[in-house]
Amino acid sequence: MRRLLIVDDSPYYRMRFAKIFARSETLTVAGVADDGDVAIRRIIELKPDIVLLDLMMPRLDGFGVLRWAMAHQPLPIVVCSSFSDRERVFKALELGAVDFLLKPSPRASPQTSALETQVVRCVEEAAGAKPVTVSIISRDAKAAVLAAEREARAAEVELICVAASTGGPSAIQKLMAELPQSLRVPILIVQHMPVGFTQPFAERLNALSHYTVREARDGEPLRRHHAYIAPAGRHATVASDGESLVIRIEATAEEAMTDVFHLPSADAVFESAAEAVGDRLLAVVLTGMGDDGARGAEAVRAAGGHVLAESNESAVVFGMPRAVIERGAANAMLPLAAMPQVLLAYAERD
Repeated sequence: MRRLLIVDDSPYYRMRFAKIFARSETLTVAGVADDGDVAIRRIIELKPDIVLLDLMMPRLDGFGVLRWAMAHQPLPIVVCSSFSDRERVFKALELGAVDFLLKPSPRASPQTSALETQVVRCVEEAAGAKPVTVSIISRDAKAAVLAAEREARAAEVELICVAASTGGPSAIQKLMAELPQSLRVPILIVQHMPVGFTQPFAERLNALSHYTVREARDGEPLRRHHAYIAPAGRHATVASDGESLVIRIEATAEEAMTDVFHLPSADAVFESAAEAVGDRLLAVVLTGMGDDGARGAEAVRAAGGHVLAESNESAVVFGMPRAVIERGAANAMLPLAAMPQVLLAYAERD
C-alpha cells in the first residue's frame, strides 16, 4: 500500500478525504496536516509516497510546501482546490505538482459517489508518478533523436495531434513554449482535466507560445499557426469538409455526465484524424495513466501516419506512452526535450 498524506486547513475536508480514501485498495492514509509547516514536518517524519495538498492555507500555503518539497524531498503531489482557483492550480503545476482535482461539494448529489471515485482514481494514478524534473536529452537518447529526425524529413504532415493525462499540463506547457518559430502546422491537443479548465489552460498556453492557442469550438477550421485544446467533458473528432479540416465537438449525453474525466478521448481524435488526413498526420502521446491513445495510434499507423511516444526518461507517468510502444505503434520513443525539433522535421517547412 502506498502512503498518503492529506494536507488541508479545513477539518471537514481532512475528515472527508480520509473517508473517501478508506475505499482505496492501493492507498492508506498515513497522516494529516492542517498547515504547510506541519505538512513539511509530516513529509520528513512519515515519508509518504504521495501528498494531497490544499493550496490556500492561513500560514504557510500550498505553494510554499510545493517549493520546499521539490527542492528537498521530491515526491508526487496532487493539489486540490475550488473551481474559482484555476489560476492558482496552473501555477502549482508549474511548481511541480503532477496533477490536480476539485474539492467535492459538501452538498450530496446524484453524482457524489462517482465524483469521489474519480478523486480516488486521480490520486491512485498520480501515486506512481515521478516528480516533475527538468528534461535533459541524455547521451543514450541522442541517437534515437537523430534517427527520428532522419525519418521525419521524408514526411510532410499537415496536422499534429497531442494527447496527455496525468502530468500532461506541465509537459504540454514546456512543449508549446519551445516550439520552433518556423513551425506552422495546426495542433489539436487532448488533455484530460476537469470540465471548465480547458479554457484557462488554452489562455495560459497562448501566453507562452508563438502559436495562437484557444479552446476548440464545433465546426472550427484547423488553421496554420493555431493550436486548439479539445474541451473537457465533450466528444471531439476531426473531419474534412472537402476544402479544410474542421473540429467536431459534441455534447456529452446526460447519463454519461458522471464519467467525463476521459473525455475528450485521444483514441477518437486520433482515429478520426487518421481517416481525414491519412499519412499527413502526426500523433504525439505524452505522459499519462492508462491506454487512451494506443488504439488510435494503431489507426494512425495503419493509415500511413506517424506516431511519437514520450520516453520513460521524461514521462511523469509512462502508462499512455508505454501502451502505444507495446502495441508497436510508435515510430520513435523520445524525451520531451527532443520533441520540438522532431516535430519541425516532420512538418511542412515555410
